[in-house]
Amino acid sequence: MTYSPPHPGSLVAFAIVALVAGGFIALATVDGGKPALLSISPYLVQVLTFSVIQAALSTLLSLALGIGLALALARRSFTGREIVLAVLGTTMVIPTIVAVYAVFAIYGRSGLLAEALRFFGWDGSFSIFGYPGILIAHVFLNGPFVARITLDALRQVPAEHWRLATAFGFSPAQIFRHLDWPVLRAELPGLAGLVFLLCFKSFAIVLALGGGPSRATLEVAIFEALKIDLDFGRAAWLALIQLAICLSLTAILNWAFARAPAGHTLRAPVSRPDIENRRLRIIDAVILAIGALFIAPLALSVLDGLRHVPAVLDADFIEAFATSLAIAVTAASLACLLALALASAARRRRVALKSPRIAALYDFLPSTLLAVPPFALTAGLFLLIRRFADPSQAGLILLPLINGLAALPFAYRYIAPRLLTAEERYGRVAASLGITGLSKLRLMDWPVLKRPLGAGFALAMALSFGDFGIIALFGGAELRTLPYLLYERLGAYRMDEAAAIGLLIVLAAFLLAHVSGRLSHAGD
Repeated sequence: MTYSPPHPGSLVAFAIVALVAGGFIALATVDGGKPALLSISPYLVQVLTFSVIQAALSTLLSLALGIGLALALARRSFTGREIVLAVLGTTMVIPTIVAVYAVFAIYGRSGLLAEALRFFGWDGSFSIFGYPGILIAHVFLNGPFVARITLDALRQVPAEHWRLATAFGFSPAQIFRHLDWPVLRAELPGLAGLVFLLCFKSFAIVLALGGGPSRATLEVAIFEALKIDLDFGRAAWLALIQLAICLSLTAILNWAFARAPAGHTLRAPVSRPDIENRRLRIIDAVILAIGALFIAPLALSVLDGLRHVPAVLDADFIEAFATSLAIAVTAASLACLLALALASAARRRRVALKSPRIAALYDFLPSTLLAVPPFALTAGLFLLIRRFADPSQAGLILLPLINGLAALPFAYRYIAPRLLTAEERYGRVAASLGITGLSKLRLMDWPVLKRPLGAGFALAMALSFGDFGIIALFGGAELRTLPYLLYERLGAYRMDEAAAIGLLIVLAAFLLAHVSGRLSHAGD
């Protein structure tokens, strides 16, 4: 009986599970695993309550704004529409720490809104800390995301359906009921769950705009337990609670998105028959005006930093930029390599070994990483690393590792479908010619995979470059990234410099996301 070595993807899957499990075990047992881990305190109830309420409110408002904008944009064609779509796309890649700056710049005590109110003689106090600032930032980031996803889904309605609606003389209400609502009903569960998950795990926004310990998500509470109190047991208990909640939601999300794709036509699109309705014109104009008044000032606030860019191009900026770039490249490389290995193992199980259930586990594993609290995992891995290496160098190891794992679900969605496509097209030919291993990857997979792989790499870089998460644990004079540098400037109320740094971060993230989008569409 010949020995068959395990597939690299199987080793990667085992390594990811072992890494996460080892980090949590190290965190939970650092002080002997005290029974305090099983206690439920008023503080925990307060944090859970706030996390759920702010995430639910953020989700409802994001869905309301996003769906309203999507329907209005689906019905209307106007000068500047492409610019509106570009702005929506830009807000989708704005790092959270830049969104925090935008909220300060527009709604802070010295912001644009406060200055306008003072000009009209109203000097009332308006605090953005707590629910107001958190909700504004979350809706600003997630509302455009919902709008773009929903708009793309509405575009998939076959042209024949619109011709039938016109032929039968459907009213606007009938069009919404029979054409728009089925699309929304299919998209809403997944979108609502994903936005809720992102807001529930929110860190930078709540840390900067929460206004105190009573306004903390579980992610912030874990950070405070680790960074301020050095209470590893409390951090482990909070992390396990968050993991259970988020993992359950991730499983539901995975089920919600596992549906057959809607059929679409290749014929030229036709106009919607409800575009001439006067009442809908007024409603769409109001929705677009509300969206513009809310999104545009926040999205464009960083442009104020253009005139201050020369002032921030110093040694600290260059060092922070180089650090961010190195971490982003390393994290993106790691994410793509892991995604390629897992996708290859899933394809082998699904096609060669006829084991679709095991293949589904490989597909599900990257999504589970969305549920893992990054601070808890980082702290646990730090405890392991310090036994074998210099603790002062742990940040340089953990930053690209955790960012790479965080980007893995997104890279996997680019790579896995293309590997299956390559197998469907050329798998039998490769098998008949005896082409396997690296030769199969080079000759069969690479021509189909190179553009999606580049798209996944660029998106992973964009996510890592603008991330303000793990750097909050390790950042300081010896280790700075651009998001951390922006956080320092915000903390010192050096708003002009913060605007310039925020603008440069947004430009870098936008260019990377644009490259990712171009490559992914070119690969279709």
